[in-house]
Order: sequence, then structure tokens, then C-alpha cells
Amino acid sequence: MVSNTLETVEPRVCRNRVPGGWFPLGRLVKFLLLLLCATAARPGGAADAKVTAARSDYLVGIYYFAGWWPESPNKWETGGRDWRPDYPERIPLLGQYNNQETMDREIVAASSHGVDFFQILWYPKGGPLNEGLRTFLASTNAGRMKFTIEFVNHPPFGPGTEGEWEATCKEWCTAMKHASYLKIDGRPVFKVHGLDFFHQQNGGDPAKIKSRLDTFRRVARENGLASPLISGGVMPGGVPPPDHVALFDFVTTYMDMPNLPQRPEVYPYELLIQHAQDGWLRYAEHSSKPYVPYVPCGWDPRPWGDPRPSFAVPTREAWTAALSRVKAALDKYPKLGIPGEGGRKKMLLIYAWNEFGEGGIMAPTRGEREMKLEAVREVFGK
Repeated sequence: MVSNTLETVEPRVCRNRVPGGWFPLGRLVKFLLLLLCATAARPGGAADAKVTAARSDYLVGIYYFAGWWPESPNKWETGGRDWRPDYPERIPLLGQYNNQETMDREIVAASSHGVDFFQILWYPKGGPLNEGLRTFLASTNAGRMKFTIEFVNHPPFGPGTEGEWEATCKEWCTAMKHASYLKIDGRPVFKVHGLDFFHQQNGGDPAKIKSRLDTFRRVARENGLASPLISGGVMPGGVPPPDHVALFDFVTTYMDMPNLPQRPEVYPYELLIQHAQDGWLRYAEHSSKPYVPYVPCGWDPRPWGDPRPSFAVPTREAWTAALSRVKAALDKYPKLGIPGEGGRKKMLLIYAWNEFGEGGIMAPTRGEREMKLEAVREVFGK
């Protein structure tokens, strides 16, 4: 069993000593420069203020999966065997389990690289799968970034009975009152993971779907919240007809990959990002609702014995280019992004922070360290 070694990446700071006492003008200038350097390196300092201003046009979110616990069986095992020795480059540096210490470090790492929010997957009766929400709410670092909730409703999960649905809505709305919950024009942002599943779980009846969403909005009002901006999860390969998405405010995608046969060698990353980009453009041109583009930072589920194809991990150059492509698409197509009173906001979602088994990884790891986060800051933070 691989030990749960928790490593942290220290921020770069200026370590030069500042001369004290009365000193000539030249030394005063040196002192002021050192002071400016120290301020820029401090969280909340001058550098942070500039970054915030520069990236205000873009909202960068990352999907967050809290499926990592130490008790066996767990997600680090396949067939009762720990797969970490086979893929040591995937071992996260900030903590291998979803506990409070890990979340505290993850918030710092993400927020200091220009990530605006975590989109946290939430499961009905999910137990430890919902540790992401609990630990974010409890974190002393929560004020550094935002978060949203994504209701995971793929089988075997679902909305449950009407009573269970209302109780769930109350739980979500309690979290939405947190100061760090992401709101657009005061409206909390929320997603139903699978739009098609939601239709099926409500018998394909538009009236029942509307009743469910109306219950959610009513509970929000009762909690002093504005009406939520509700997204439905869709696939990039085909745009749903207007009546299928009419009750939702916008649509987006968690993850998808080209329909290719599995083979021993991995496919090029370019095929993965091109598949995503084709989806962005398809929705930009044909969707009746705004579409928030997803950006896959990887897909290689071999540790879990998944039958789907695997793709190469992007190099720094390829990952930076992928982020630049989605940024250019957001700039060009007004249908891409999230709706707001003053027009749409340029939002994107990255798959994923910590899908270590599937290979969607933004969290710092032994293999990549902070490379992917550094590219986010480079593309959106300067």
C-alpha cells in the first residue's frame, strides 16, 4: 500500500534581507523594490489584485470529484489491488484522500493559479462521495475562491421521491448561502449532471420536470436566495432540440471522448481536445441555450480497467494550446458561456481536478507537479 505522504509546494517569495536603519537614496530604492516584491508574493497582495483584474472577463472552473478515502475497498484499488505503484506519476502532492487538510491545500493551489471555482460533484445519499462539499464549507481558506454544486444523477443515483427531492433542495440551498458560493448577478449557479437522465427519471414528462425545478426555485426563495441558474449536462456530439432544454438556463458537458476502439497504445491528446472543440462549435452555432465549454486535461482510465480508449497526457505546450483554443472560442462565439443580466459571462469548465483513476487531473501530482495550473495562470491570469 502506498503511504499517504502529503507534500506541499511552497510559493516563491523574495528572501533577500532588507537593510535596516538610515540609508542613502540608492538603498532606499532597493528597499522599496524588495517591499514591492514581498507584497506581490503575498496572497492578497498587489500581484493578486492585478491578476484578478486581468482575468475578470473569464470564469475558470474545475470539476471536483471527492471519491478518495483510505478505507478498503476504495478508488485506489482495482480488483482488490492498489494500482498506485503502477501509476506513481498520478499520486497527488496535496493529499491522497478527501479530508480537510487536503481541501485546505487544494484551495490555495487552485486559487493562486487563477482558478475561480470548484464545481463539486454531489451524490444523493453519497456519504463519503460528498466530502468535497463538506470540507470546502469547513475550510478556513474557502474565501479564496468560489464553488458550485453539480447534482450527479446517473444510475444508480437519481432525484428520489418528491419528499426526498425537497429535502435535497434544502440541503443545497443551505450551502448556497455560503459567502463563497458562485453567483451570477446574485443567482446561484447549479448543474444537473445528466439532462437525459433527468428526463428519464421524471418519465419524460415536461410537467413533472418543471415541478421538480419549481420546487428547487421555491426552496431557494424560502432561503432568501435568488432563483438559481440551472444547467443541464449534455453530450458534445449532438445538440438537443429546444423543447428538451427549455426548462434549463444553460447547458454544459462533464466529459466525453472520441468513439475509438481501445488499444494497447494511447491515442494522441490532439484527438481528445479536437473532439471537445468540435462540440463547442456545434453548440455555438446550433444550441438554443448558452453552452459552457468543457476542456479535457486528460483521459486515460486504464487503472480502473475501463474499456474505453485512452489518450496521451498533454505536454505543457499542448495543454497551453488547448486553453488558448477555448479562450479564443469564448471570445468569438456569444453563445458560449453562462447567461447574465449584462450579457453572457465567459465561463469554461475543466475536466477535472482529481479524477486520478480516469486520468483527468489538474491537482499537482508527482509526475506533473503544477504544470497544468501554471498554464491556467499563463493563459487567463496575466
